[in-house]
Amino acid sequence: MKARICTTESTTPVSLDFRTQQIIQLADIDGHIRFIQALMGKYSFPSEQKAQLQTELKKIQDRQNEKALNMAVIGEFSSGKSSFINALLRENLLEADAIQGTTVASTLIGYSPERMFCTYGRGGKGKQTRSVENAAALAKLLAAYTSGNRKDENAQHLEVGYPSDFLQQGIRIIDTPGTNSLEQWHEDVTKEAIREQADACIILTSAEKPFPESFCRFLEDNLEDVLQTCVFVVTKIDLVPPKQQARQLEYIRKVLKEKLSVHDPLVLPYSALPVINGTGTEYIEGNRETEERILKFLQEQRIRIQLQRCMALSENAMGRLKESMEQISSQQEQRHLQLMQAVTTDLQGFVMRKKSEISLSYQENTNEKLKAIGENVDVWIRDKKREVYEAFQKPATESGIRDFLQTKLNPLLEEKKSEILKNAGISAESSSKYLSEIQSIAEGHCRRFEADFKREYRQLELLAHDLVQEVDKSVRLDDSLMTNIQANIAIRQKVEANVKQSNRGFMGYAGAGAAAGAAIGSVVPIIGTTAGAVIGAVAGFMRFSKKSDDSSRGTAFRNQVAGDVNAVVEQYFRSLKDSVLQFFYQNAANCWMQVERVMDQYLTQYTGIVHEMRKRDQHAQEEAALKIRAIQGDISLTQQQLEQIKSVRYKISQM
Repeated sequence: MKARICTTESTTPVSLDFRTQQIIQLADIDGHIRFIQALMGKYSFPSEQKAQLQTELKKIQDRQNEKALNMAVIGEFSSGKSSFINALLRENLLEADAIQGTTVASTLIGYSPERMFCTYGRGGKGKQTRSVENAAALAKLLAAYTSGNRKDENAQHLEVGYPSDFLQQGIRIIDTPGTNSLEQWHEDVTKEAIREQADACIILTSAEKPFPESFCRFLEDNLEDVLQTCVFVVTKIDLVPPKQQARQLEYIRKVLKEKLSVHDPLVLPYSALPVINGTGTEYIEGNRETEERILKFLQEQRIRIQLQRCMALSENAMGRLKESMEQISSQQEQRHLQLMQAVTTDLQGFVMRKKSEISLSYQENTNEKLKAIGENVDVWIRDKKREVYEAFQKPATESGIRDFLQTKLNPLLEEKKSEILKNAGISAESSSKYLSEIQSIAEGHCRRFEADFKREYRQLELLAHDLVQEVDKSVRLDDSLMTNIQANIAIRQKVEANVKQSNRGFMGYAGAGAAAGAAIGSVVPIIGTTAGAVIGAVAGFMRFSKKSDDSSRGTAFRNQVAGDVNAVVEQYFRSLKDSVLQFFYQNAANCWMQVERVMDQYLTQYTGIVHEMRKRDQHAQEEAALKIRAIQGDISLTQQQLEQIKSVRYKISQM
């Protein structure tokens, strides 16, 4: 975790000797960061993988931008850890005789011009910062959180700002709980500090009792992978007779090699209490050399850690690239195999069988519907004829009857025709529910065909789904095909056009009938000659001499012309019924033509789509091959980068 109050803004830059400068130049961490950035910017990794890579890259970048060196100090209770840190600070900040703590806090100590104390709660929340007047007050406050006198389970992380010359060099000390605590969280905090915060670990052991079994077990279980890159500081070296100190250090090296398999351990002596108490001036020079070697080790170890992180991130990215390459290859191979299976489908035979099967069912359904329409037309005509005959019976005189026949009968028939056409829904003012029902029958059979097709050719539909929107327009005859759009769009548009055309003809013939003056019995199938027929009939009765205009003469005249009027009216409505039914029969035939057209379009669409899929499959194979070659090239470059990092790490180890 980064320090928030222990910044390096006011610190003196850590001095780098020529060897360290060479290592920094040789490592070229910034170059590796740029390479990984370019690699991640070039490819669209899955969101979860991308987030993981970006998180790891940010850690490397943040650590590279941060100049402070983080030094984690690890040791058992009573190993002299607090005294060691106090000696580095040249002041008694930590309580050296503290009992095993009970709080869940690690402590980060960094440079600050003023003495500061800060606590952080769970997840970095609950920050509390305060300024402290003097060293004694700060030490007392810190002891309350680390020595068991105060229990604050929310304080998971402590930070201390301290005006120390040692810290002003750009060093931050991470003080971890003792590893032989009875609390499991102590070990968890220590492991987290080493892996997430520290540039290097300083492992302390007492010269009197070096590396007891409990401490060795902790190191083996939790820090085995980082032991090779730690500094081992032997504290309380002043308690060993001077003549035996070198032998004790050699013994500790042997223990590290044999028990913990550390190949070439860096073991350094340190004597804290005599220096702090002012009684051990003979240890000042030795301590100074140890501190310088620790500082140098921190500088170099930070570079090694950054290299290791770059290496791990590059290996991770390379793994993602290999997965992408395998996925591209696998997906393309799968699509190709599916296409090869789909194009062998005998769709033409399927369409012909379905046409025959659906045609019979459609005829049966529409015949039932047309029969029902005919029955409705009979009812309407019966009612309208009755109204016409009632109107014929109303005039009482011969002149009234003559006037009715000459001026009122034809308009009345036209009026009744309009009402019947309106009931049928084929007039300009209304829409036909009956025509819609016929259309619905056709649409139902289209959906049936589409459902059968999708069941029979599921694989083709799945393949075509991605391509149908891009197929050439000359192939895409109808948007309703090979998609889930209902086929009724094409049917409705075509049938409605036919209805409008039929209506125009229907109304046109009606206007020309009167002028034609056709004789009784010569009424054409399309209604419109009624007026001429009635005029002819009335002229035939003009041979009767008009003697009077009384009601008795009117009755006789009505009886004489009734037969001719009945013939005209009956023929008129018979022709009207024939025309209405003919209209619906014609549109039923038109609907079937559209159903057939839909099925034919499937066949045409299939041919076009297969052709297009073959072209696109070829293009996709070429494109996949290009992508794979590009990924292989980047994998090769990443492998070269990894080899370069390994080479640099080896050169650094030999310097």
